[in-house]
Amino acid sequence: MIQLPSLRHALLPFLIGVTAVGCDACGDKTGGKTPVPPGSGSTVGPMIVDQDGGKVQVTATITEELAGKVGGPLPKSGKMKAATPMAVQCKSGAQPVSPGIYGIAWADGDKDLGATEHRWGGNTTTRYNPKLGNAWSTANDWFFENVEIDSWEKFVDKAAQKGGRAAITVPIMGWVAKDTESCAFTTKEFPKQQKTDPNRKHCGNGLKPDGKTKLDPPKDPSKWQTKITPEDVAAWIAKIKAADAKRGKKVVFEYILDNEPALWDSSHRDVHPEPTTYDELLEKTIAFGTAVRKADPEAIIAGPAEWGWPGYFFSGKDAKAGFPLKPDRRAHGDEPLLAWYLKKLAEHEKKTGVKVLDVLDVHIYPQADGVQFGDDEGGDGAGNTDKATNDLRFRTTRSLWDREYKDESWIDDAVYLIPRMKDLIAANYPGLGFQIGEYNFGAEQHVAGAVALAEVLGRFALYGVSHAYYWTYPKKPKPAYWAFRAFRNYDDAGGRFQDNVVASSSPSGTSLYASRDESGKKWVLVALNFSADHPFEATINLDGCATPTAVKAYRYGNGDAAIVPGTATIAGAGLEVKLAPYSINVFELTLP
Repeated sequence: MIQLPSLRHALLPFLIGVTAVGCDACGDKTGGKTPVPPGSGSTVGPMIVDQDGGKVQVTATITEELAGKVGGPLPKSGKMKAATPMAVQCKSGAQPVSPGIYGIAWADGDKDLGATEHRWGGNTTTRYNPKLGNAWSTANDWFFENVEIDSWEKFVDKAAQKGGRAAITVPIMGWVAKDTESCAFTTKEFPKQQKTDPNRKHCGNGLKPDGKTKLDPPKDPSKWQTKITPEDVAAWIAKIKAADAKRGKKVVFEYILDNEPALWDSSHRDVHPEPTTYDELLEKTIAFGTAVRKADPEAIIAGPAEWGWPGYFFSGKDAKAGFPLKPDRRAHGDEPLLAWYLKKLAEHEKKTGVKVLDVLDVHIYPQADGVQFGDDEGGDGAGNTDKATNDLRFRTTRSLWDREYKDESWIDDAVYLIPRMKDLIAANYPGLGFQIGEYNFGAEQHVAGAVALAEVLGRFALYGVSHAYYWTYPKKPKPAYWAFRAFRNYDDAGGRFQDNVVASSSPSGTSLYASRDESGKKWVLVALNFSADHPFEATINLDGCATPTAVKAYRYGNGDAAIVPGTATIAGAGLEVKLAPYSINVFELTLP
């Protein structure tokens, strides 16, 4: 059987090159100095889903101003801002951390990784046929073929065995694989193509021999695909619920309404050659979201799982016409896509009483040269690892949170993804959660990639993200694996970042994330050093804490094959530490 999740982004660099053209209109151009809008000083905490499926919206105690005191990677100038102490504000109030931020794609990762949630998602899941149970189409990722795969039952079973929950992508585009053998661009119908599948010589890639010109797909998709309806999805969810009931545990807690719709006319052009519009996205969200809600009233529903920066503001139709023209957006009051989408779904709920969206879902990948894709190693999560690219990778993580950071790619604007999306929710559909359905900042194979991933996980906790799913999953023994372990299983005995995050601060070039348990007696700190060459010595002030009675230290850094014992000394109500270059450091404290 064939499983092709690693091909998920086979054409992403090409898509980026095409989509970026004329994208000056994507965001509000501010020269990287995006002001904090009125009322945004206090972040909304995560929506947390408990083990029984209940939804709890947490009010944040950590404002953006407080969160911003964690210095993070050095700015491009390389100069530190005004000196900020490395400190934990013990009495500032704790904010719950959503366990959903430690999610991954699929359920094939090492159990010791400590992943909490597993996402069945990616381009191929758009074409999954739940009636057959074992078939989807690889679409543009691999010769537009229907292939045999493991069933959703096996995926959910593996997620449960790994100790996590499952999020299932629901196909809403309209066409799914009719079998496990057919393909769209057969050599019988299209004898002259650039390439054919080495293992299925009759299946081509849908390009003319020049490798650039696209062949028009056959007019009748029913030759290799079959339609899927909201009723089909409802029947599938009934089976999922029955399987969970038999298991005695609700494993599938979330349904994601498809995947990257702005790219359907590229990723799935064999059946959806015309670009997605505002209206199509809304209509299919309501139709399939309603079916999901009726089939599983307690489920979390997420969407639209949009691919990246242009997709937050424009439809596929706008992208095809050119962003400055934006015909679809102009026809809808010139409202950015996600703002319009949220507003219309809020109106739908008010009118009908049916809530078809609980969580806003978007994807983010670094677009700067060499960060995610590079020459060092093939595949997702590679990227170059020279010092300049590593520093760029670190800085690029600021696009998650920093309103003043101007993305150093074709985006050329301030992204500040988490605050931006929370602002959108507050303005258009208050009460929704926010999740990042896919992300990967590259260099899985290098310690700098591990430090970048640890920075990302810390920001997710601090800024109140509800769920996040790494693409695909950090594989042992790659350094990225140990970054995940620093938050989920640093001592090989289940030691983890605790359930409540507390305000902290650190100078530029370092980060410090602080957590505690409900009793306030167990604390776990994660400290990062982004420098390639210089150790960082400091006293971590535990402001307002009693003097710790014990400390255990752990480190993952350059040259370490795994997480190893570190060093820290209790000094009054503080810790004396030395952070090695390119290192992730974990300190477990016991307080009286």
